[in-house]
Amino acid sequence: MSNQDDVGDDVSVRRIPRSAQKRPQITVKNEKEFDGGCTDYRKYIFCRLMYIDDGLVSRGLTLPLIIIMVHTVTMEVCSFLSIFGSSQIKDGLDCVRSFLLGNLVTMVLFNEFANRRRLGRLHVFLDKSMRTLRTGLPEEEEILKRARDQASSNLKMYIIIFSNNIAPMVFAQPLGEWFAGRSWKRLPIPWSFPPSDTDLAFLLIFLFQFIGVIMANFLAMVFMSFSSITIQITALFDVLLLSLRHIETRAALRSKLEGTDYRQSLYNSLREDITFYEQLVREVGSATPHLRNTFLAFSATVPMIMACEAYPIMLGNFAIADLVKSSVFLAIQFLCWAQTCMRLETMTDQHAAVFQALYNTPWYEADLKYRKLIFMSLTYAAPSKYIKARLSNEITATTATFYSFVVSSFNWLNLIRKMS
Repeated sequence: MSNQDDVGDDVSVRRIPRSAQKRPQITVKNEKEFDGGCTDYRKYIFCRLMYIDDGLVSRGLTLPLIIIMVHTVTMEVCSFLSIFGSSQIKDGLDCVRSFLLGNLVTMVLFNEFANRRRLGRLHVFLDKSMRTLRTGLPEEEEILKRARDQASSNLKMYIIIFSNNIAPMVFAQPLGEWFAGRSWKRLPIPWSFPPSDTDLAFLLIFLFQFIGVIMANFLAMVFMSFSSITIQITALFDVLLLSLRHIETRAALRSKLEGTDYRQSLYNSLREDITFYEQLVREVGSATPHLRNTFLAFSATVPMIMACEAYPIMLGNFAIADLVKSSVFLAIQFLCWAQTCMRLETMTDQHAAVFQALYNTPWYEADLKYRKLIFMSLTYAAPSKYIKARLSNEITATTATFYSFVVSSFNWLNLIRKMS
């Protein structure tokens, strides 16, 4: 969320060399750097195992990546064909859920590959911005450090969640049947195609599904890693807001240190903030196709997936293994859908905060060129810039969408109940 804390007038300063005053960002302590940089999810092990790490830009399409794509698509096709061959509605719904999840994780692969250059450029910008202190305000370093730590902890949380989700997805059904005194030979996904009548066929299909489930959970980690981008972009917006709220203090210090007129210092400080805002918006715009695809994939599948998983529980005719697997799965789906909507909304809401901060600057005391710059910036920051699902101008990443799609899950659940 935006950092709304007030900052006092006690600001540490450093004189800027005259040679640096022509650079785009000319503020107190502009050249100071500190260790850290951005949190890049592409450097984590789950991206490296899926061959969509930070080296994807230089490598391009490779044989291991093609094999992974073929495996996920094959899982998706087998689940789709098994929908029509299932003899029980529970198995059919499991195959529907698996098919929709297959669509989701396949989209992740193609989305990361198609937008690899955009993501690479965005992370270069994030790394540079997270390393450089562009204002003289002591709170800036705290904001950036907290954002890096939060992004890193979020990624670790998803690694733990989806790593622990592998076991229930694979072994809940076989163990449940075994504890009930029946044959343990149950596939994680009840495919009717290809047939698993013989022991050899069962073992081969079980192994194929086991690998597919592992890859699906790794790709789910990649899918939710977009939160590391939104957290750090939100932090850069917070730095901009901090700078705008204390623009008079910065202008006074700058005027004193550089020996310039106060109004000129005020104008220069504003111009640098606007330049940073434009650069930030441009880089966010470069990542928008990736985020729109991500939001589309989730919004198009999550209501039906949750309904298919909840239906057997609603009937009351389930085993303990089904209850454990479904409860874990629904909790993860609910968490991920909430995080998707709220993280994207928090990031895009920052434009409204920038508008308010610009309006609260002393433009009424400044000269004409300052007012002109303010007016142009206010005009740009005023419209909402919510992330919308691709192919739709109605589905926006907001908290309201989260609640409406949870209700949509219940509507799907009711429809399935009537059809059965």
